[in-house]
Amino acid sequence: MPISSALSQRGQFRAMYMGLKAQHRLDRTPVMLCEGDSWFSTPLSMNLLDWIVSAAPGDEERGVPQFGQGGLFFRVERSGDHAAPQGAAPGRAMFAKDNIDDLLGWFTRYDFDAVLLSAGGNDFVDTWLHGALAGRAHLDPAEAFEVIVSTGRYEQVRTAYEMFLRTFHTARPGVPILAHSYDYPRRIGSAAELGLGNLGVAALLKKSEGPWIGPNVEGVIDGGIDAWRDFVRRMIDGFVERVLEPLKHDASLGGMFDYVDLRGQLTQDTQWNDEMHPTEAGFHQLAGIFRGRLIEKLPATKR
Repeated sequence: MPISSALSQRGQFRAMYMGLKAQHRLDRTPVMLCEGDSWFSTPLSMNLLDWIVSAAPGDEERGVPQFGQGGLFFRVERSGDHAAPQGAAPGRAMFAKDNIDDLLGWFTRYDFDAVLLSAGGNDFVDTWLHGALAGRAHLDPAEAFEVIVSTGRYEQVRTAYEMFLRTFHTARPGVPILAHSYDYPRRIGSAAELGLGNLGVAALLKKSEGPWIGPNVEGVIDGGIDAWRDFVRRMIDGFVERVLEPLKHDASLGGMFDYVDLRGQLTQDTQWNDEMHPTEAGFHQLAGIFRGRLIEKLPATKR
């Protein structure tokens, strides 16, 4: 099976890239720049990007799309990062100017074949969601979703995405940028269970993570978990319809941006680790879909 390398240390990436160049292997090795949130970085299990980089044993025999010559992945993702700038935590915004400029230096210095993004989910949960629904009560899912729309949050996230996409498209118009939707969560209100198996000794200091949605809708949206799932489904559909779709069809971006629609894939509670993150097996299922779309966008000699 071809071997891929995922390097979060910039010096390591530079050394590996130069080694492949010296061996005249860059003409058949795809090179990807990866920026994202916890769907690319969570340590709870093999996440979406981990599985995109490293296929599971037996995947090839089962027909799961593979990189023919392996790949080199430059990884800068961090759990908890937002797409749009945050007043309380300006350094945690992926699409803020400082971070864009930093990544642009790498993007223009090395011959990347694609950019992979996982961004937008954190912009609609946790303390932001609490503030958006503050003072509301006895709403149904449709009414609660209209409150979210009225905040202008989708426009803020789309503007942030657009700044990133336009900057990278201007620098290198031919390089595809591929993002993804999120799937519909099921275990609303469930925190991540942390242990030595997924966080190592850090788990001794922190026993759980989240939840980021349940406490903010309980007492606001009537109907229990089914209504809460309906509300979150509407928010994710809104992210696709109001952020990803308009950008995909923005002619001024030259067709370089696309996204993988992952909605409706993980329909069982057992496929979710907590209210926002699939299990390792769940991420593996989604990664096969993502990798297939990514391979289609690579140069023919690097598929």
